[in-house]
Amino acid sequence: MIECKKVSFSYPSNESIDGEREVHGTLKNIDLSINDGDFVLLCGTSGCGKTTLTRLFNGLIPHYYDGKLEGRVILDGKDMSSLSLFDISKKVGSVFQNPRSQFFNVDTTSEIAFGCENHGLEEAEIRKRVKLVSEQLNLTNLLDRSVFSLSGGEKQKIACGSAAAVEPDVFVLDEPSSNLDAYSIADFRKLLKILKSQGKTIIIAEHRLYYLYDLADRIIYLSDGEIQGDYTLPEFQLIPAAEKAKMGLRPLGLGEFADIEPASLHSGQGIWKLNHF
Repeated sequence: MIECKKVSFSYPSNESIDGEREVHGTLKNIDLSINDGDFVLLCGTSGCGKTTLTRLFNGLIPHYYDGKLEGRVILDGKDMSSLSLFDISKKVGSVFQNPRSQFFNVDTTSEIAFGCENHGLEEAEIRKRVKLVSEQLNLTNLLDRSVFSLSGGEKQKIACGSAAAVEPDVFVLDEPSSNLDAYSIADFRKLLKILKSQGKTIIIAEHRLYYLYDLADRIIYLSDGEIQGDYTLPEFQLIPAAEKAKMGLRPLGLGEFADIEPASLHSGQGIWKLNHF
C-alpha cells in the first residue's frame, strides 16, 4: 500500500522571463491511499501536479529533486523519506516519458538485465529473470537488438521489461504514451494489461485517456496541485464529455467528441487556414 498523508510539496522558486514565480507542479495537502493491485490513473492539465506525485511515489522526491516537502509518503508501512532509492527501487519500478532517459546500455538484453545487476543478483538468476520477463511481456523478438534501432513503442516496452525484471510490486509511469503513435499505444496497452493481470499496482500519469478506459480502477483528477476528484471507472464514465472538456481532459473515445460543443470565435480572433496540407 502507498499512502500520502497531508502531503504538500513545492519546487525551489525560479524566476520566469516575465518576473513571475514558477509554481507548476506544486502539490497541496494531498491525502491518498492506493491499495495493492490498484490500477490508478492520474489526470489533469499540464502543471497540475501529476508528474510531481509520481516522483513522490518512486522516491525521486525527496532523494533527487529538491524542494519543500511536508507530510508523509508511506510505502508498506515505512516512511519513504527514511528509505534509500536503492531500497525503494526493489519495490517500485519506474517508466518515464522518454525511455531513452533511463537507458544505460546499447543493447536490449543488457538493458533488461541492468536493474538486476545493480541489485547484485547472481548471473544465473539474472538470465532466468530476463527470459521470464521477455516471455511474459512478449519481448522475445526485441532481445539482442541495438536500442538505437528500436521504435518509440519498442523502447518503452524495453523500459517496462527492465523495471519488471527487478520484480517490483508497484509500477509508476509518467506519460508513457506521449511519444508513441496509435499502433505503439495499442501495443503498449497490451503490456499494461499483462502487468495488471499479474496483480501489480500500477500508477500512471497521462493526458491520453482512451487507451486506459477499461484498465483503470480509479481515476484521480488533479487541478492546481490538489485532488479535485477521486472516481471509480463507472463514476468517471458518467461525467459528461462536455464537463470533462471543461476539466481540461481529453475524451475517453471518439464517441465523446459528439457531445462537446465546438468553441466559438469572438470578434477580432484570427483563424488559420491551410490549403493543400
